[in-house]
Amino acid sequence: MEKRMVKNSILLFCIVAYTILYKLVIFPHFMKYSDFVNASFLSALFALSVIFLGFRKDKNTIVFQNVFKYTVFYLFITGFTIYGIGFFVGFLKNAYSRELLTLFDNIFTPIIICCLIELIRYVFIWANKDKKFFVILFTIILIVMELCFKVRALDFGDFEAVFRFASSIFLPTVIKSLFFTYICYHVGYKIPIFYRLLVDVFYVYIVPIIPDLGEYLHSIVSITLPVLIYINIYEMIDSKSDKPRTIFPKNAFSVADFGIGAFLFLLIAMISGLFPIYMIGIGSSSMSPTINKGDAVILQKVNGETGVKEGDIIAYSKTDSGQNTVVVVHRITKVTKDSGKKAYVTKGDANNSVDVNFVKPEQVKGVVRLRIPFLAYPTIFFKDFIQNWR
Repeated sequence: MEKRMVKNSILLFCIVAYTILYKLVIFPHFMKYSDFVNASFLSALFALSVIFLGFRKDKNTIVFQNVFKYTVFYLFITGFTIYGIGFFVGFLKNAYSRELLTLFDNIFTPIIICCLIELIRYVFIWANKDKKFFVILFTIILIVMELCFKVRALDFGDFEAVFRFASSIFLPTVIKSLFFTYICYHVGYKIPIFYRLLVDVFYVYIVPIIPDLGEYLHSIVSITLPVLIYINIYEMIDSKSDKPRTIFPKNAFSVADFGIGAFLFLLIAMISGLFPIYMIGIGSSSMSPTINKGDAVILQKVNGETGVKEGDIIAYSKTDSGQNTVVVVHRITKVTKDSGKKAYVTKGDANNSVDVNFVKPEQVKGVVRLRIPFLAYPTIFFKDFIQNWR
């Protein structure tokens, strides 16, 4: 037991030491070769892990078959859904070259890195199934290493940059790593490798076109997909029982599953702004008492030239003093002209004077159709907390 703890400590130390070396030396000075160096380090780490802890064969059990089928099912449904949305929002050509040699150069190291990370995870977890502390510690260290591989630079004084990092990199990486640890602990390494090759390699580098969902919606998919798979497999995974289970049992999917899926889809649709009706949170009190800070409003997209009139409460975009684009929700008090073109005079109901600048039709994002009290308060509170903390 003492020998295993020493071996575990050596392996964990190697990961931590390399992560620090990567951030301080390899990436700043050898960025062009950083992926190759990462793959080389992981190859050496995998070999050392096998020498220290051994390699247990990954068995093709009934539970594995069940989990694999659920994983394939949800990956297929997710792919079908996002490409279906692509017919409404458009598609983008994959930025990576389709030429065979270039494609091979692009995907070779990502494939190696994905496979090695999951093999190392599997070796370590199966050697320490009776030591959950080491499993948890290993997962945390692995998350930190992967985050360091993905994050180039981050300004913690920039709230928008921190938010984008948290939503598009941090949360997806943490949730996927926890999910893969759970699968490795109970089933094995094949499913995590399959998942990563499909999502992190095939979808990113190989498919010729991708839906123009934007960074936010892609993050939502990356976060919710592992959670949905976990919700539907955790009951079938029983590490203390070898009882055979039916693949896709009779009651595998319930009405509640589809209800949850419909709710998540509706929530994503309402927040993403991809559809004619969408939702935003209110971060100021300029429209009180009509609309208060922390409320959410439902907007209907309209033609800014003809779809609004005096008295409408509109959401429009403008550039603030820091050259950031912000969305303002104010009431139209007058329809006028600016340089011979239609323009709107706007004012917050709680303000004493009208807004300084005219609002042009192309700035109009939508008309407020419904107010939902307090719904956005947690988000606004968190944003205010971060800004005050700075």
